Amino acid sequence: IFKNDINPNVLAYEPSPGKMTELFQSGQAVIAVWGSGRVQSFANTGFPVDFVYPKEGAATLLTTACPIAKPNASPLASSFVKVLLDPKIQLVMLKDYGYGPVLKSLVISPELGKMAPIGERAAKLYNPDWTVINDKREEWTKRWNRE
Repeated sequence: IFKNDINPNVLAYEPSPGKMTELFQSGQAVIAVWGSGRVQSFANTGFPVDFVYPKEGAATLLTTACPIAKPNASPLASSFVKVLLDPKIQLVMLKDYGYGPVLKSLVISPELGKMAPIGERAAKLYNPDWTVINDKREEWTKRWNRE
């Protein structure tokens, strides 16, 4: 399907966010598969861009913070995680980076959460099985590069 039906309509499979931004700005690209956080950051520059979720839902791209659980771990690690969970910081992460807040009690205006994975969009997110993906990654990458 990719080789015969999709590839003829694709300018580039661009892995660099900076280069992808240039393609949009120059008008060479008008549509792309991109993360909501990238689109939010681009929109924050004033570029007229929007994000559309597939009706079936979208794959998750998660950002995590985990303090190391061992006796000599710095207490600053837990303090940092607590700061990340502060409602004000959650709103900054939403506004500036398009990250869906983890605090379900957070009140978000419709305009502020326009692109973020919140509400029904969050409920439809798909978590890929990274064990399967990582096991097949080399094989799939070789096939992708070949085809």
